[in-house]
Amino acid sequence: MTQRKLILLLAIQCISYLGCTTNAVNNQKSSMEKFEWLPAACAPRLYPAEIVRGDFILEDDKTIYIPNSWTMYNGWGDPGSMHIVGDDFKPVPIQVQITWLCYTERKFYTGKFDLPQREIRQLFEQGYTDDRGIKETFSTLNVGLAPGGTVTLWIHGAGLALEIEQFQAIETQMTMKEFMPDGIDDLDEYVDTILSEIAKNVEEHGTFSSENIPFDKWSDQYRKRYNWTPKFTFADGGQLKKLLARFYNGEHYFVEHTNPLLSENKTWAVPKYYRINWSDKNQNNYGAHIYFDEAEIFGAFRQLFEQNKAPKAKLNLEIDKYNSNINIFLTNENEKIALTQTRIKVYSMK
Repeated sequence: MTQRKLILLLAIQCISYLGCTTNAVNNQKSSMEKFEWLPAACAPRLYPAEIVRGDFILEDDKTIYIPNSWTMYNGWGDPGSMHIVGDDFKPVPIQVQITWLCYTERKFYTGKFDLPQREIRQLFEQGYTDDRGIKETFSTLNVGLAPGGTVTLWIHGAGLALEIEQFQAIETQMTMKEFMPDGIDDLDEYVDTILSEIAKNVEEHGTFSSENIPFDKWSDQYRKRYNWTPKFTFADGGQLKKLLARFYNGEHYFVEHTNPLLSENKTWAVPKYYRINWSDKNQNNYGAHIYFDEAEIFGAFRQLFEQNKAPKAKLNLEIDKYNSNINIFLTNENEKIALTQTRIKVYSMK
């Protein structure tokens, strides 16, 4: 081997080594990049839960605790109590571990789960555009706890919540002494006392039943996603301004009419609630609260997508010329399903 070839070979090896070293440093820097976020937790409205212990686990084995020792029934996907814990800026967690009491089942569940760290980091880095057209960042990691041991993780910002992943916890045994060292020593007595108190704050009737719990709602039915987009038509030539959409899987967005979330080829779960704002041709402003009937809208989506194999659909909202009534249809090229059980309240805005 000539001296020149030897020098070239050594140079290539050196560059390769330096490249590997640089990549390793960059990867370590990326994995420990910090963002401003808080932990939160939730449970379905009629199926309360209480966290015994919960933590997000970081790469250095440090933990960020999830608020515990309070009864959650704030709603699926809606962040409840949030405590300002640790530094404002934190790395993306790699795991979550949690143990909780499901009141309606009178059972304890526990689990420790690996998180999709890269996906969460990308969402923190990319951020999103809010209802004012301003770039925002996510600020909360929210853990949902449902009967049957279902655990869901969402990432939240002001005006946008997206589901990250779902996990399955296992049932565990815990004595009342372990759960509540200085409290009631009978689980049934404790649960009955708590449920009787929070029932005063819940409007729905027939609440907190341990019978016929719809376990698959949170683990399956609510999570099904379909390729559909909303469409708004105005008989008097009006214009949509903003849309707040909440979905049964706990996701939501609040956006301007120009936001690509309303038109891009993206799958969403079945909608639960809309709040829309629009203006007519004379620049009078209106709004509406739209509460979809659960049985009806799920039936329509199943009929169109699962039974009739529609590849995509539109949820049409047709506002009449008086800006006083809205007709709603789920449609594709071949079908049109009217949603007649939807509760709609239209109002004028100053």
